[in-house]
Amino acid sequence: MALTDEQYRKVMRKGWNLTVDVYEREWVSVLRRFAEGCVERAGVKPGDRVLDIATGPGTAALLAAERGARVVGTDISDAFVEAARLRVPTARFERCAMESLDVEDASIDVVLCAFGLMYAAPLSAALAEIHRVLVPGGRFTACVWGRRERCGFREVFPILGATLQMDVCPLFFSLGAPGAFAAALEAAGFRDAHEERTALEILWKDDDAACAAMFDGGPAAYPWSVFAPDVRAKVAGEYLASLAAYRTSSGFECPAEFVYATATKR
Repeated sequence: MALTDEQYRKVMRKGWNLTVDVYEREWVSVLRRFAEGCVERAGVKPGDRVLDIATGPGTAALLAAERGARVVGTDISDAFVEAARLRVPTARFERCAMESLDVEDASIDVVLCAFGLMYAAPLSAALAEIHRVLVPGGRFTACVWGRRERCGFREVFPILGATLQMDVCPLFFSLGAPGAFAAALEAAGFRDAHEERTALEILWKDDDAACAAMFDGGPAAYPWSVFAPDVRAKVAGEYLASLAAYRTSSGFECPAEFVYATATKR
């Protein structure tokens, strides 16, 4: 069974609304460096009008605001919008889907998106909106997960899909393929598209932390929330088995690859 784009966005919204506390605990410290990387690569400077798409708890928005930028953050999740407002009171945050931004044409100098475009439905609509809101010469920088085979948690999606009898985040790794992100940006009308890869190991202290990061603090949160206890146990067991190669005496050292992309509006 395949969801329509609208159904998929509704599921994502419901799921992300459940994740704020766990996401803060399991992911913010891991992914902050990539928000920093986006802000740095975009060359955010005082006075820039910055739009942070899929802002989550507002990490990149805060970093941009600290540089003196005028920041607007958007997210599909009401709960994350509220969390971001508390974290960055100098910025403005609104609930808004990245595929239909409530932002005026050519009104933004810099668009940032740290770990959001994997969930666009469709990607072409999100990139068209980003292009629309940027001024000519405006800068875009984003980060996504890299190649599927370089990310140790990759089996979580087929495991969930088999249980749900549907694809789960089918395009999660699509922009991670070599050249894919730059090609998508150029197809959307951007110029000077450039990719940059980096890697790190994600550390989880035990089975509970590894499962919480994926099932309570990530895109699978909504289906996980409605699974019966026996189904949860089965899915968690299969997922932990898929991580066996990365188990250590102190938990897990899970490899992951990341891709930055930068581009400029023509």
